[in-house]
Amino acid sequence: MIEEGTLVSLEEFKNNQQLKEKVKEGIRGLVSILFKEISSIITFISKEDAIFQLMKLGVISPILSQELLDILSIVDNLDNEDDEVIYGMLVRIMEDIEETINNIEKYKVKNVS
Repeated sequence: MIEEGTLVSLEEFKNNQQLKEKVKEGIRGLVSILFKEISSIITFISKEDAIFQLMKLGVISPILSQELLDILSIVDNLDNEDDEVIYGMLVRIMEDIEETINNIEKYKVKNVS
């Protein structure tokens, strides 16, 4: 769903409300999947705490943790965020969350058997 937003120009994205809503739904869904994965290896009190704990465990790098915190700040305010900001972050959102999920899976193979 998110990828659909990357296949159009910024102007098309800004002018297509249905596409924007679909992309936003995809972003929320992907973040939900991320936190389900995180909860399979740790208990956390907030999303920020979860990111910090992943970094502390060595599951993600400090750079990736900052990227995720940036993404979360946008996702928490997604309906009020500027279309250009959302559009500009689509690839970054997908790549950073995918990298985090892959790192969690590697961690689980090593530690949660």
